[in-house]
Amino acid sequence: MIVKAMEFHEFADCKAFLDLIDDREFVFKYKHTLESKFEEMVKWFMIDYMGITTRPIPPFTPNKRKIDLLSLYILVARDGGYREVTTENLWPAIAKDIGFGYEDGDYMRVIYAMYLDILEYYYKFKTVQGKVHDKEMVFEEEGSSNGCHRRPKSANDIQQEPAASAQFALFAGNDEDDWNQMKKRKRFNFNHARWAVEEANRSVMEQARKHN
Repeated sequence: MIVKAMEFHEFADCKAFLDLIDDREFVFKYKHTLESKFEEMVKWFMIDYMGITTRPIPPFTPNKRKIDLLSLYILVARDGGYREVTTENLWPAIAKDIGFGYEDGDYMRVIYAMYLDILEYYYKFKTVQGKVHDKEMVFEEEGSSNGCHRRPKSANDIQQEPAASAQFALFAGNDEDDWNQMKKRKRFNFNHARWAVEEANRSVMEQARKHN
């Protein structure tokens, strides 16, 4: 009911929704409802906030298959974000994870760049901005009670801090040690995957010839 009642009139509403889907169990339990609300949020962000009216929402592949933006957002975040997924050539694996073929990986990269990359940037910026504000409030309270003042950290200082960064946002239920112990996927080898599929097909055909 809370999700269905949510409306988007300013970016703070988007941030509240993205904060809400930090909980993986919550996303899994209410994924169908969250999918449509996520599309609604992206539509508001693209059209009303960014003024971009030329991109259909939801997006479709050239053969008219709908792309689930929520799943794309979550899976890319799980593997470290757009830059990490691109560097490690994981887009074919991302495409496979959301029900498409390995060959659709580059198309998923384009869709993410067109619809979600700028949204993620604004979300991270607002998150860092909120942390700066919270720290300033704490320092002001400490200074007034102790009779001394400490210089608050700037947004740049906070961005340089190690530990749970914004890439961990979707999985806030884990602590830092859990995050550090998670294994990253290896760099995806499309040629090897294609070879494995061809080998499997060849084996099936050979078996079929034997039976015939």
